[in-house]
Amino acid sequence: MEARQPMTILLLCQCGPGQLGSLTAHGPGGPALCSPDPDAVATAQHCFPDRRIEVHARYREPALAHGSGPAGRLRRLGWMLRPGPGDESAESVRRRVIDGSVRLVELAKQHQESTLVAGPWLLGLVAYKLNGIGYRGSILRAFKPGESRAYLYGA
Repeated sequence: MEARQPMTILLLCQCGPGQLGSLTAHGPGGPALCSPDPDAVATAQHCFPDRRIEVHARYREPALAHGSGPAGRLRRLGWMLRPGPGDESAESVRRRVIDGSVRLVELAKQHQESTLVAGPWLLGLVAYKLNGIGYRGSILRAFKPGESRAYLYGA
């Protein structure tokens, strides 16, 4: 029986121009998925210069009327249970997270790895989804700018 290579999904939190110098560039590989936020695009271009970058609106941060602020678990849970006036509904964000996760898993199956560069709120929600479908990785801490986490399946 042949042993299968584990599939890896890398979640990388976007950061501002002042922090790009501290991030390392990765080599060639599958496409990197990216939020349309200018900081996310700059982070993806810096870290994955040899890869195709797919920028799509489904990877943007949830639209919150009072700004995203720190993406702590309790704040995220409060928003999911009772969005404030003017906030994007948790159901529409949930749909985007599912669609984005399907694309991440699809790329991981093709290339043994896939990457998403986005903001901390969306990455936290995607991390929960990945853990729910069998990927192993950290979900306890909020993402910080420039932080990356690997989620493994089949390891």
